[in-house]
Amino acid sequence: MQETPLYLVPFDFTSVSESALRLGLDLAIANNGQVILLHVVKKHSEKKSAKTKFSKSINALAENDQKRIQSRVLIGDLFDSIKIAGDLVEPSLIVLGTHGAKGFQKIFGSNIVKMLSNSSSPFLVTQGKKTVEKINTIVMPFSFEKKTMQITNLATKIAKQFDATIHLVGYHDKDEWLEKHMKSNQLIIRKHFEENDIKYEIENIPVGSNYEQELINYAQEVDADLIAAGYYQEGIIKNPNSFIQSIIENELHLPLLTVNAEELGVSSGNIVTSY
Repeated sequence: MQETPLYLVPFDFTSVSESALRLGLDLAIANNGQVILLHVVKKHSEKKSAKTKFSKSINALAENDQKRIQSRVLIGDLFDSIKIAGDLVEPSLIVLGTHGAKGFQKIFGSNIVKMLSNSSSPFLVTQGKKTVEKINTIVMPFSFEKKTMQITNLATKIAKQFDATIHLVGYHDKDEWLEKHMKSNQLIIRKHFEENDIKYEIENIPVGSNYEQELINYAQEVDADLIAAGYYQEGIIKNPNSFIQSIIENELHLPLLTVNAEELGVSSGNIVTSY
């Protein structure tokens, strides 16, 4: 990991990517970091035009913002390029705007879900419809799955930066064995928060409720600024792609802090402490 926080922002010159850039800059300002803007073209002949657009977009920003930005134009496939860039610079976050999923993508996973499944870098995903000037409240879902805990370190880091409160929202199950493991995970996360002086609240969604919808309802109730949820292929629901997609496209337009939990690895009951 770089000593200077780096925020990689894939940029396609749309309002959505401009919102992602604003988020990246706000984080960089809070952490004395830098932003790397990345645009991917298919042909070498398109590079000059992209660089011209970059100059125009960057020059429109405040002078202090401009000093924090570097821009890169790569030739190739969007997914491969983002993964390669992530592996090379090891960003603190990839801040990514989403244009949403269409049709079968809602079932099989959007482009962002595909990126998550092939990357070890953490992501902050924004729909570009909500401005986050300060992060006061983070909602973090978790369950009996150890993999749901792997987002804890990232959520802790953001909470420390902004002195935010994390709201733990547990997924309950009728199976007593699974319920026991959910409570065990809750204790581990609580201990981690207390050791790191993180303010937190606990909310448990009732058994049999629509967890995804109740999670969003709770986020609205506490006026959340951010949702933190790990991505993994198998878990508490039959189609995890559908779950993470629903959070990415949440009706409150809240940004999502996420990471491929399977890439981080799962320890034997402890939260992974390196990220």
